[in-house]
Amino acid sequence: MRNDIVGLAQQYAQQRVQIAAKRIAIPTAFGVVAAIFFLIVLTSLFAALFYWLASLYGPVTAALIVAAVALVLGLIALLPVVVRRPAPPPPAPISTAPQVAALLAQTAPLALKRPLLTAVLLAVALGVLARGASSDRK
Repeated sequence: MRNDIVGLAQQYAQQRVQIAAKRIAIPTAFGVVAAIFFLIVLTSLFAALFYWLASLYGPVTAALIVAAVALVLGLIALLPVVVRRPAPPPPAPISTAPQVAALLAQTAPLALKRPLLTAVLLAVALGVLARGASSDRK
């Protein structure tokens, strides 16, 4: 019976991790593809700017102008990193977790003798942990 409880807890944790991984992986993949296409577009624009300026000012001056434009765009891209807001304070710890752990420790010998009580205690513990793991707490 004890192995079943551990197995259920592991299965629950694995499902939560898989859901979180999918929620993170899919937008990340689309972001990487978009970044690659934006890089191609930016390279093409710099090449077109160079060829246009080379016919007007010569290749050396055109290269310097394109480099200056790239430098300015790079500095603008780094601006949010330099000027950033302070990080929000970490969330407060769950105040009911020690109480639930103490209750489970006190009822553990009784729970091993009664499987229904064990299932109820496991459900309560998982409910408290899931409620405490939500990110929309204020």
